[in-house]
Amino acid sequence: MARARPLALRVLSLSAGEGVTLRPIGPRDADVLQAYVRGLSPESRYNRFFGALHELPSTELDRVIHLDRMRQLALLAETCVDGTPILIGEARYALAPDGLEAEFALSVADDWRRRGLGALLIAAVECRARSDGARRLGGDVLRFNEPMKALARKTGFLMAGVPRDARQVRVVKDLAHSQPARPCETLVGSNLAVAA
Repeated sequence: MARARPLALRVLSLSAGEGVTLRPIGPRDADVLQAYVRGLSPESRYNRFFGALHELPSTELDRVIHLDRMRQLALLAETCVDGTPILIGEARYALAPDGLEAEFALSVADDWRRRGLGALLIAAVECRARSDGARRLGGDVLRFNEPMKALARKTGFLMAGVPRDARQVRVVKDLAHSQPARPCETLVGSNLAVAA
């Protein structure tokens, strides 16, 4: 069985110059992730999880911190405020069984929007998908989630209906016929998988 390559972390800059670190989630991050979800506005939680919730159910939280790291990735975006690291965003990625399509989802803390973090998270997920050989990257978005639809369009995704649920649209990017928005080495280095 092949071992995943280590993820080379990078400290990146947002549009106003704030430093942000992208790192893979691990078992010790349960409390940090749960506090982040609780800190999102009710609207942001609804848009991210497609329903009203205050926190992640324990089974979902356990699943996220114990991913199959050969086919899935969960990234945390952190910055330092007064010397203390705080979680300001998260993104998840899963490769379909056929390996041709990857599914993603993300959120950005309410106070950290419109600074380029969402585009950074999408770019990191896209790099991982390309590294894994996926030809398409897609995700479902609530129809009324205008900020996420705008971010998807800005980062090269096309919109399509989701016949099984009229509340949603599908955003899809053809990775086989597009170039990454940013060079992958500048996001997570040349090794894009997470260590097992």
